[in-house]
Amino acid sequence: MKPFSDAWNLPIRGTPLLIAYLSACGLAFLLFGYDQGVMGGLVNSPYFLEVFPSLASNPTLLGTTVAIYEVGALIGSLACWIFGNHFGRRVTLMSGALIVLIGAALQAAAVNLTMLIVFRVFAGFGIGVLTSVTPPFVAECFPTRLRGRLVSCELLIGSTGLCSSFWVGYGCSFVPGQFAWRFPVALQCIFPMISIVMLCFLPDSPRWYVEQGRVDEARDLLVRLNGAKEGESVLQDIQEALLLEGGAQDNKSWLDCFTDNNQCFRYRTLLSIGALFMQQCTGVNMISYYSAVLFQNSIGLSANLSLLLSGFNGGFSTLFLIDRVGRVRLMMWTAATQAAQMAVLAAVLHYTEESRSYGIVGASMLFFFFATFSIGWLAPSWLYPSEITPLAIRASAAALGSASNWIFNFVVVEITPSGIANIGPNYYIIYAITNAICVPMLYFLYPETANLSLEEVDSLFVGGKVHLRRSPRETVAHAGPITKRAIVGEMRTDVGEKQFTA
Repeated sequence: MKPFSDAWNLPIRGTPLLIAYLSACGLAFLLFGYDQGVMGGLVNSPYFLEVFPSLASNPTLLGTTVAIYEVGALIGSLACWIFGNHFGRRVTLMSGALIVLIGAALQAAAVNLTMLIVFRVFAGFGIGVLTSVTPPFVAECFPTRLRGRLVSCELLIGSTGLCSSFWVGYGCSFVPGQFAWRFPVALQCIFPMISIVMLCFLPDSPRWYVEQGRVDEARDLLVRLNGAKEGESVLQDIQEALLLEGGAQDNKSWLDCFTDNNQCFRYRTLLSIGALFMQQCTGVNMISYYSAVLFQNSIGLSANLSLLLSGFNGGFSTLFLIDRVGRVRLMMWTAATQAAQMAVLAAVLHYTEESRSYGIVGASMLFFFFATFSIGWLAPSWLYPSEITPLAIRASAAALGSASNWIFNFVVVEITPSGIANIGPNYYIIYAITNAICVPMLYFLYPETANLSLEEVDSLFVGGKVHLRRSPRETVAHAGPITKRAIVGEMRTDVGEKQFTA
């Protein structure tokens, strides 16, 4: 039944259609960013602690209450690993948005800690679904020449949501009573409502349509997105990619992500998982969740000034770098820079009581760290898993990447209050080391995907061998339609009823 089985298609094409996809999916990332920061701006509110007094005296319980959200997100990601491809990107995204809407509304109505924790897990489940489905959805809809920049826009919207949550928290901190914390939590209900309405009018991913044998719908959408000539060419590449990968997803098990075959499914899945694992090892969510606490407890600023400064800690877009410099180089250079920033932060925070200037340097390092992260990790780490994985396992592998993000997000958010309380500034040295370790891992293991179509990325793994592409300007051998490449290994055509002509 429409709009769940099929969308009420709007008669738009080209740039307006791309903007519609960008807006609907961008709201999912706006919600992701807002949710990441809203609780961090509330945990010092006296009106919040009045309802949940046990959080004021127990940093471990505080860490668990904030981090339990990640447990729900992990479960949501794992659910998408198993079931996400069956329902399609669009319907799964709508379902995740609806779950977040309900969870946020009931968090805002919480009257005790148990109720708050239960519905944080519930809303987290929805966010896990959104972060698993949105990256492959947008990557499969956007043209190759625009994919990096448009996905960067998506993540910039998410960063806007993050800093907006701090600004809303700062504004509400001057309002007496329960409104000071209930309104910021309830405000996030607006974003999923708008996203659900927009998704009712947008088709699913053209690549998912091809997987399901709905080739005419895929052709129509690709022509609307890319133009008639390019749309037909992209459709042929998608069909041939499915042949190369061994058939459509519903003829496979969700465990096939870990199959060691001619297209390196297992290696590519591990790259997907590793990209978002390393993102968490940077320590970014120590800042995004607890920036107000860090400014107040580590640097010694007042509660109101801490909230005010957190609102500026938004981030910068990587629109002009992600395709020119490349995904992998951006992550490498950023990790090296962040290692130095964390080392400086750990050093200066030992002396904040001696001179206020050390606190200013520490606050500057937090700002520069987040700005650096936003340039080099925010978009590349979420885009890369959807690019590096083949169509046949993309939904499952992207969900596993999202799951790895949430597992280590939970670890970081859980241990941060106790870590700062127990070892003080030395806690930041941990992230100086983990950032430094990311650099050689990226250099030796991760091929560059910038400026390649999703189907051309398969050329990097032909015959079960990995071509470690270093530069976004490096050409892929025999790039072009897959039938014109030197394919090594067996190309299956037994894909059930979904026979494609190569």
